[in-house]
Amino acid sequence: MLVNRKQEWVQPPEPERAPLAVAIAQPRPYPSLRKQFLQLVLLAAALAMLITMHSAVMVRTGYDLVEMKAQAATMERENELLRLEIAKLKSPQRIQQIATKQLGMVTPQNTYYATAAPSSAVKVAGEKSGKVVGMLGLNKAEASKRR
Repeated sequence: MLVNRKQEWVQPPEPERAPLAVAIAQPRPYPSLRKQFLQLVLLAAALAMLITMHSAVMVRTGYDLVEMKAQAATMERENELLRLEIAKLKSPQRIQQIATKQLGMVTPQNTYYATAAPSSAVKVAGEKSGKVVGMLGLNKAEASKRR
């Protein structure tokens, strides 16, 4: 049977360490690398948040636009119905019906219209009424009976 021989291991002496204060005082190769990385991560997070908020605002604006277009279409239909109702209420047949049935009015038998008088009638009227009225031409219309 084999037995291991006892071996002695000799460790080299440890080099003397500098005091702790001296080790801290030595500059690191990249002291602000962590700080720069942290700033870069924060900047990327802020940009991602801005992009997300912008897209959310755009989507909300799109929904509002679609809703407003639907409201405009509804109001246009409503406006057209109101115009049709106004036209029905303004119709002469309806007004005549209300006048005869509710207000007790009657349709006139004779209708008189005013027309412009011929130039000879102005001279005659001017001679009768005086020169001032004839010059002004105030009595140029006459009534005629038409049906």
